Parts: sequence; structure tokens; C-alpha cells
Amino acid sequence: MRERWQFIDPTLRKAPLLKMVPMLGSLGCPYTCAFCIDATVPYQPMDFEVLREDLRFLLTKVKRPLVAWHDPNFGVRFDDYLDMIEDAVPRGSIDFVAESSLSLLSEPHLKRLNRNSFKGVLPGIESWFSQGEKSKTGALVGMAKVRQVSEHVNLILQYIPYIQTNFVLGLDTDEGPEPFELTKRFLDMTPGAFPAYSLLSAFGRAAPLNLDYQRSNRVLPFPFHFLNNNGAMNVKPANYSWQTLYDHIIELTRYSFSARTIFRRLLATQGVTARWLNLVRAVSTEGFGRARYYREIRDRLDTDPQFPPYFEQESSVLPQFYRNIVRQDLGALMEWLPEGALYHDPNAYLKSEHSEDLIALV
Repeated sequence: MRERWQFIDPTLRKAPLLKMVPMLGSLGCPYTCAFCIDATVPYQPMDFEVLREDLRFLLTKVKRPLVAWHDPNFGVRFDDYLDMIEDAVPRGSIDFVAESSLSLLSEPHLKRLNRNSFKGVLPGIESWFSQGEKSKTGALVGMAKVRQVSEHVNLILQYIPYIQTNFVLGLDTDEGPEPFELTKRFLDMTPGAFPAYSLLSAFGRAAPLNLDYQRSNRVLPFPFHFLNNNGAMNVKPANYSWQTLYDHIIELTRYSFSARTIFRRLLATQGVTARWLNLVRAVSTEGFGRARYYREIRDRLDTDPQFPPYFEQESSVLPQFYRNIVRQDLGALMEWLPEGALYHDPNAYLKSEHSEDLIALV
């Protein structure tokens, strides 16, 4: 942190109210979620002595900072991490948020996180029909999993004021309206949780599962600009038409950020900051804005003649709608975008594997 302070400091100066400093305490993940870019990276913690020095250095620069741990899964070596934090900084002098998994958030761990000023956690639920190891639900699926996860999340909220629950929409294990209806029931039973929805995406060589998608000719050539888990879903759904999938996504988003749900979330959330964050996220681009965007996509699937051929892989010509978004986002920088940058071969990973196989045979 000392070495990169010249970059951190100007950013913090632009955010006078929320001094959030990103830190990385580990790489990789012990879980094997097939869609995840970290699933094949062996878990490896960073040097705890360096982390200890980083936190102490930060306290000389910022009063009561907020440290956001960007580990793929924080707390795998839970006691080592918390021992380091407790040794490095006086209790209450730094606030923390972390992306973790429900399997690591037992009540004894929650009590210790609470004592060390952890203000938010972001566990992945992903699906009601898979990823049971990560959510500590084992073989439970469907409504049984909803009940157990809801009980666990409500327990977390007794110790940590802010929780974002992460879901992946469009997984091959999902079928029909049930996955979306179960998420609505989860929100009813767990009003204090803020839901974050990601569209299933294949990021190049990042996960072996992407080879299966490419072998099945299911990957669309959406430009990198849209592969942020929300701008576009570049994997053709296995069990839905595009129209039906977006109908379900729109309805779930509408329900998640309706006036009723927002109000219940405010009542179930403790602390001014957590309530403010939930409200702002709901009414801004992440809630209302994303719902509008998904409705636009859905309408164009019926009305824009460029959409169906692209989504059904009958054409590789990017619809003008998406080109306009890139132009708007880049502004004056658009002229520097290299020719051909809005296109890539969606099956490049598979072709490279074939080439390596041929070289091996030779």
C-alpha cells in the first residue's frame, strides 16, 4: 500500500464521505464453482506481515478508513486473518467489508467479525439448485435451501449491518419460473438482504466450463465492453428462450426494487450508512436503472430486426443499439478504439485447444 499510495490518495480525495481502500489478502478459491474465474486458481494467502504493515500504514494516512477486501473468498484462513487484523490496528479504528461465503460465516466467526468492525459481507448464494458446498446447504435444493439460507442470512444481520447476497441468473441448473419465484420468497423471508444479480457470462479462458459452452456453440461474440455480468449475457440459455429469460429477469428485478421491498429493506437494516447505501443502490443505476435497461433489451428482442439474428447466432453483426452505448460511454475516446475492437471470435478458446492437441500429436 505504501508503494501505491500515490494512486490511492487522489482517489480518496474525490470521495470525502466514504474513504474506501481496496485490499487483496488472498488469491484463488478453495471452491470449484464451474462458472467462476477463480475456481481453477489454487487458494493462496498473501504475506500476513505485509498485510499487517499495510493496515498500520493506512492508519497514518486516513482517519477511520473503510477497507474493502477484494479476495475471491475472504476468511478461508479465518483465525490467521483475524489475528493479523487484531494485532495490526486498535479495535474500531478501521471498518471492513469482505466478500465471503456462507460456509465461513458461522456464529462464532460472526461475533469476531463484529468485534473487529466488519460492517458488510457479500456472500454468494448463486443458485437454489446448485453450489450447496459454498452456501453450507449440502444437498438441499429449492425451497428447503431458501429456508436454510434465509435463516443464516438473518443471523448474519444480527452481527453485521450490511449484507449483499449474490445470485447468478441463467445457469444451466435453472429451469422454468421456479428459480426466480424462490428468490422472491427469499427476499420476503430476508428483507434486510440486498440482492445482486449477475447474468451468466463466459470470460474467454477464465473457466473450463467455457469450453463446454463453446463446444455447444452457445457463446455470443458480445464485446468486452458489455461483459460486466450485467451489460449482456453472452451464453445462450440452456432452458429458456431469450424472451422468456428476460421476462423472468425483469419481473424479479421489479420485485426486488419495488417500493414495498425497498421500504421493508430499510426497516430491516440497522445503521444510517447501511440504510442509505441500500436506498441509493436501489433507486440508482443498479436497481431502477438496470430494470429499465433489461426492459429495453426485452422490447428490442421483439421490435429491433438486428436483435434476433445476433442473439440466435445467425449473425455476428453487433446491433447498433450496443454500438451506440459504447460510443456514449467512451465519448471523445471513441476515435481511439481500434478497428475491429467490437468483435472477437467467441470460440477462440476451443480453437486454441484444438491447435494444441494437433501440435501434441505432431
